[in-house]
Amino acid sequence: MFNAKFKATIVTVLLFIGLVGLCSVRAMGGPQSSAAQAEPAKETWQKEFDDVCSKTQDAMTFSQKELTDLIRRCDALQPQIEKLDESRKKVYMGRLRKCRGLYVYVLDAKRNEKK
Repeated sequence: MFNAKFKATIVTVLLFIGLVGLCSVRAMGGPQSSAAQAEPAKETWQKEFDDVCSKTQDAMTFSQKELTDLIRRCDALQPQIEKLDESRKKVYMGRLRKCRGLYVYVLDAKRNEKK
């Protein structure tokens, strides 16, 4: 029913999703400073980040247009995350890179599948 290349792609994507899931565990814990709590508007990127990266498990079900939009949203988050302190920047940039990478991989697989 499915060719071997498609099966290999599915297996690779599922393994990658598993890795993203493992890396998605919150690395930043503990109490935040009162300055961070006093300025919730500065953390609006966090909601967008959580929304974009929470969709990785469904990546294979998205259309090419939806995947392109998710990639665009990842790209829009990057400058905001780069403004964070070094620790948070390192954690969130790594996670964002993995989310974006998965969406790009699935999009490429879907484009190649149609050829």
